[in-house]
Amino acid sequence: MTATRARRRRERKAPTIVDVAAAAGVSKSTVSNVVRGVEVSEATRARVVRAIERLNYKPNAIARQFVKQRTTILGVLVGDLSNPYYAQMAQVAERAAFGCGYTTMFCNIEGEENIAVAGVEALLEHRVAGIVFLAFISKTSQLEDALKRAALPIVFLAFMSKTSRLEDALKGAAVPIVFLGLSEQWGDSVGPQDTQGGRLATEHLLALGHARIAYVRTPLVERSGDRARCAGYRAAMRKAGRTAMTPLQWEPGAESVRAGRAVAELAAALGAPDGPTALFVSNDIGAIAMIETCETLGFDVPGKISIVGFDDIALAGLHRISLTTVAQSLDFQAERAVALLMERIENPHIEPRHESVPVELKVRDSTGPPPRRSAAARR
Repeated sequence: MTATRARRRRERKAPTIVDVAAAAGVSKSTVSNVVRGVEVSEATRARVVRAIERLNYKPNAIARQFVKQRTTILGVLVGDLSNPYYAQMAQVAERAAFGCGYTTMFCNIEGEENIAVAGVEALLEHRVAGIVFLAFISKTSQLEDALKRAALPIVFLAFMSKTSRLEDALKGAAVPIVFLGLSEQWGDSVGPQDTQGGRLATEHLLALGHARIAYVRTPLVERSGDRARCAGYRAAMRKAGRTAMTPLQWEPGAESVRAGRAVAELAAALGAPDGPTALFVSNDIGAIAMIETCETLGFDVPGKISIVGFDDIALAGLHRISLTTVAQSLDFQAERAVALLMERIENPHIEPRHESVPVELKVRDSTGPPPRRSAAARR
């Protein structure tokens, strides 16, 4: 009985490189060379491959990665997986990485800087091959120090708020860097044509007959992208001979809004005689929240006020929302970011690449002509 159990244990034991070498009549180093793709004679390779197939040998990926001092894991710091924008980009980044032979390790930081620092440290402990930042966070000295010690490729997807100290830290780290959504001269970048998107949104509203159009800033857009979208709005208003209104700063769901230094109730700002009849909101999440808030306050969309967003997340196309928006290809950008990161991993010294992704307007049901004013209002 004891001999039978011992035989069964041997039968269940996974074959090793020694077993393959013995079966093929070669050395362990020869088997290793075949597995790693090192050149050997065709006859020898054929014998080793047959032995691997017969024994169902699975090379130890962890051991190979230990020898290389690099894993086939990409770390992904996500701002908030409950946010549809983050979720969609994360899903595509994971799929693109898998297609390149990499797996992904996610860290949901929920917008907390201390969790971001801990997340970077945790990813580094797992020896990830690169880090994808899909999060909108300000840089602390702790996070900068963690990035400086990373010495591995990093890609930023759209939502990194960067300081000069962060720039110095990343430059000093001598690591390959890819930016997505940010335009940098000292690293790779992929991002939407934000200024053109601002023009498209504003020109659409102007074509409908709106003259009082406001740009609405929300805290979910990276600073340089927000400025570019607002610049596109201003350029379109100027070209049409219209006066650009002071940008409104609004926290989604809030009942108040800021215009410059002035703070007013949102209902009062929208209902004022000189208030806007159309809003270009900096991103879809904010635009969808604005639609809900407006309708709660009694402002029909688009009967009383028209709303345009930016991004074209999946929620924007739902029938109950039907948001007119500037569409940027989130899938394409995530795929390109991973592709650039892969190239940067293999060749850290290639020249920086800067890719600009076209945008397009998708007209749905959240925009329409401005409401007709009464004779008293006209007087």
